[in-house]
Amino acid sequence: MGLFDGKKRRRRLAEAGVNAQAVLVSFREVGQQNFTPLVDLTLRITPADGSGPFTVTARTQVEFSQIGNLKPGDTFSVRYDPADHDNWELGEKISSAVADGAAESLDSASAGEIAAAVKTTGDTGQRRSAAELLASGQRMTAVLREFSPSGKTVGDVDPTQPDPGDPVYVFKAELPIDGSSPIEAVFMTRVPEAKVAGLRLGAHLSVAVNPANPSREVAIDWANSPVAA
Repeated sequence: MGLFDGKKRRRRLAEAGVNAQAVLVSFREVGQQNFTPLVDLTLRITPADGSGPFTVTARTQVEFSQIGNLKPGDTFSVRYDPADHDNWELGEKISSAVADGAAESLDSASAGEIAAAVKTTGDTGQRRSAAELLASGQRMTAVLREFSPSGKTVGDVDPTQPDPGDPVYVFKAELPIDGSSPIEAVFMTRVPEAKVAGLRLGAHLSVAVNPANPSREVAIDWANSPVAA
């Protein structure tokens, strides 16, 4: 896109753009520009007119002081061109996923939509290793509700890990927490290549979770999965 095309799109955004809210799906630091971090952002915009939500991506500068406060599920104001969804700009943060529970908006995205965001940004969302969770997490049986390949492999995430060719999948599963109504967990984890063909909706999986964050930090015990219902 040329300089003048860019000016035309910015002018159209100012004149014909509409305001909306967006939820941060994922982000990834990619370097610096003028000593300020560059970050790839993927957001899910929900139009105020009630039409269907859509996903957008952009590379933008974020102050060092803001990097540590970014969390999937954070809500931002945005302005976008209804005729060109790639023409948009980020506004102010409206609420924090941690403070206000805005991460629930991430739950409304399908496993496929989250996987598409991972393919775009390269961020798998992995913050804790499966080995740590399997060693110390709370054990339970989860019911698989959705799954989708992220387009990444273990080797893409960490080349030092064993089985680098194993694919990383996005999962949504129901967890029976303390005998109460099941909660929905959204997480990403490796799938041994030998287990891929056996993935089925409704399958019972042996998992370990972080009790402090069971809806996000989940590891599947593939040696004991699927579990006979």
